[in-house]
Amino acid sequence: MVLLRVDQWLGAAALLAIGYLFLSSAGAGFFAARRSALAGALAVIVGALLSGLVEYWPRLAYAGDLGVLAGFEVQLVIALVPYAIGGAIAGRLGGAVRARTVPAERPASTAPGEPRST
Repeated sequence: MVLLRVDQWLGAAALLAIGYLFLSSAGAGFFAARRSALAGALAVIVGALLSGLVEYWPRLAYAGDLGVLAGFEVQLVIALVPYAIGGAIAGRLGGAVRARTVPAERPASTAPGEPRST
């Protein structure tokens, strides 16, 4: 929902919106087992694509051209590239927090006849 109001990002509201994006990216990076930076960046990009669809949905009846929708989506994603870079950094930080707080899983033994450790 934050991305639907990009035009209203002014002052303290802008800082809160950017903080919300980075917090969600850090959460995506935390819950990603690997490639936490990619998860953080994708959180912003996929959110932008979904918000573009939601924002364009009422206009679909007026201009039913998919090219207009594609252009709108590309414009929105390009405008949010700096935030995706910040999301990648926040995702990496979330992955670093996970590495420090959650113990790494050891692979279970798969050799035949060898008992599995629990």
